[in-house]
Amino acid sequence: MNIYILGREKELCLAELEAMLGSVSLINDEVAVSSEKASIKQLGGTIKTGHIIAEKISSTAELQSEIIKSLLASGFDKKFSFGLSHYGNSRINFSPIGIKIKRELQKSGLKPRLVMPKEDNKLNAASVKHNKLIGTGREFIVIQNNDSMSLAVTDGVQDVDSYSMRDYEKPCRDRKVGMLPPKLSQIMINLASPNQSSIIVDPFCGSGGLLIEASLMGYESEGSDLSVDMIDCSKQNIEWFQKNYSDTSPITINQAADATTLMYPEKPYSVVTEGFLGTNFLSNPTKNLVKEQLPELRNLYLDFFSNLNKQKVLADSICICLPFWIFNDEVVELNIIDGITNLGYTITEFKSVRQSVLSYYREGQFTGRQILVFKTNKEKNYVTY
Repeated sequence: MNIYILGREKELCLAELEAMLGSVSLINDEVAVSSEKASIKQLGGTIKTGHIIAEKISSTAELQSEIIKSLLASGFDKKFSFGLSHYGNSRINFSPIGIKIKRELQKSGLKPRLVMPKEDNKLNAASVKHNKLIGTGREFIVIQNNDSMSLAVTDGVQDVDSYSMRDYEKPCRDRKVGMLPPKLSQIMINLASPNQSSIIVDPFCGSGGLLIEASLMGYESEGSDLSVDMIDCSKQNIEWFQKNYSDTSPITINQAADATTLMYPEKPYSVVTEGFLGTNFLSNPTKNLVKEQLPELRNLYLDFFSNLNKQKVLADSICICLPFWIFNDEVVELNIIDGITNLGYTITEFKSVRQSVLSYYREGQFTGRQILVFKTNKEKNYVTY
């Protein structure tokens, strides 16, 4: 059985796994499980992947025995590193357990190096990568499920250095218009569930980040934007990307174009995009200031979806970010989902999460992202807007 350690936005992570694997369930709030396997390189929301090697462990002595047995059978060199991480509600102190395991291995003539978390009983992705705990070493994941434990071995971890490079080292970064994080771009592409032969189209491409992620995931991609400056920015970033990464898929940047009148490819494609989120406020806006821009934003998005319905070839799916704002306990949204469905689109429902409307929001930011996935009614039985 395969395990997936979920990132911060757990509902987004679960929806992504469901879109990719078809079926996923929770062991606890931090760990999902599926009989299907997905590569960590294709997942934006999952921190680690692994596979279970023992279940229904009821004591720390039994846990130690299983870990020692696994390491003795591993075929590692005499010197190797191993680490322990724990996910779930438990007050077990894993440091002495790790030390006991190390001493037992030393009795067998091995010279293991123990890597333990500094806090929270969890090794982060950087620690697993930099201590080489996959391949020539091993990270064991202890999963608490009620009164018993399962033991898993990590087989994939997010490449935090590569994410950081793509997030912060691109030559053109414009904070005035906001930037879609690489992990969220990957999640959105997976939520759209495109065929591998489909083109990923981003009609609000901004600085080109989503196109870069699509290319790394093996999809041909195509981008455009209303702003000539953003088109130039995308071209700079894609040139940088193609110099620094190999095994990438083609990216096309079109001339500046309005997403409400754009002509789309006449072959299979999916639209994955972060639309215009409104004014990028540099300080906390008033509710009235936000509400003043709602009519313009609603019209923009309804015109955008209406234009998609006029194409010779309709999109297979659409995954889009829409803005929302939080004022104390009140959430201000565009409230245009009914308007979009009246145009002939069906919103995608996920079994693993409680609602079809997913969200991405970071403390300290003024604007959040509402993430929606739609399928097109290709018979075009829609209400004209």
